[in-house]
Amino acid sequence: MEAPANMDVDDDSSPRGAVDPADRAAFSAAEAVALAYVDEDRTPYGGPMARRELSFEVLETQRLGSDIRVRIGYRPASRFSGRPGEEWILVDSEGAVRTRELISRPKENQPWVLITLATLSVIAAVILIPVIVSRSDPSGDPLYRAGKTLWMRASQPDFVEEVQYGGRTISGDSVNFRIEGPANGWDLAVVHVSLFNQTSQQVSMTIDEDAAVLYDVDGKEFAPINVVERSLRMSGSIDSRYRYPDFIGLWRSITVRTNESVAGMLLFEVPPDFEADRLTWKASDTIQVGFRD
Repeated sequence: MEAPANMDVDDDSSPRGAVDPADRAAFSAAEAVALAYVDEDRTPYGGPMARRELSFEVLETQRLGSDIRVRIGYRPASRFSGRPGEEWILVDSEGAVRTRELISRPKENQPWVLITLATLSVIAAVILIPVIVSRSDPSGDPLYRAGKTLWMRASQPDFVEEVQYGGRTISGDSVNFRIEGPANGWDLAVVHVSLFNQTSQQVSMTIDEDAAVLYDVDGKEFAPINVVERSLRMSGSIDSRYRYPDFIGLWRSITVRTNESVAGMLLFEVPPDFEADRLTWKASDTIQVGFRD
């Protein structure tokens, strides 16, 4: 594992050298927790990437109220030439990981000679064969849709009474968090969302209560809840009925560069008879996914 870089900043994006010694110590502790956490749990990377030997480094550290968030870069430790993947780790004041948000995956440098040949082949095919461009995903996935600058996939909602997930303290001890339901007979609707920037140089967005709207079949609107504020530390073990071992809450401002993606979960409070009709994404683009198509 690589040593943390000195690119850390406070709330005002000032250099780490500008913060006081107490914050500097807190930043270093949070970085150590974040690096240990991502090195131990690689399941969000998926497939071969999770099984490869990886190299990690701290790209940025910021204070977020009483919490500290750390941006981690990761890449294969050998035979890799390209841009590292990135993710955000949110560490609370007691040194426990609250949320984990995957921003992008490692991207190899492109073999330009092969790309040029492929491009020429595509041009020839376009000249010879008429092509109809669809706004949907070519695979025909009805939950995958395009906006003006972003592609989005949103899953059918999962309905649970609450969400529970695990983290780690500075000393490496396990700590658990819960996001309780509204306690009025309603449930939490969990929607997995993936956003991909395929065309723009960069897209900046703020993921908050105005970022998306979940509609029921009667047209009623439901806004996402703040997964950071609602995450509470648990004293007991995780209930298997509510376990989300790969929980990644979407809730913050983010910039997604070309060919980068961000994935995580939005949570909504919904009544027990709720039937999902569609999800509309509104942050920096407008994309609608229908659940009854």
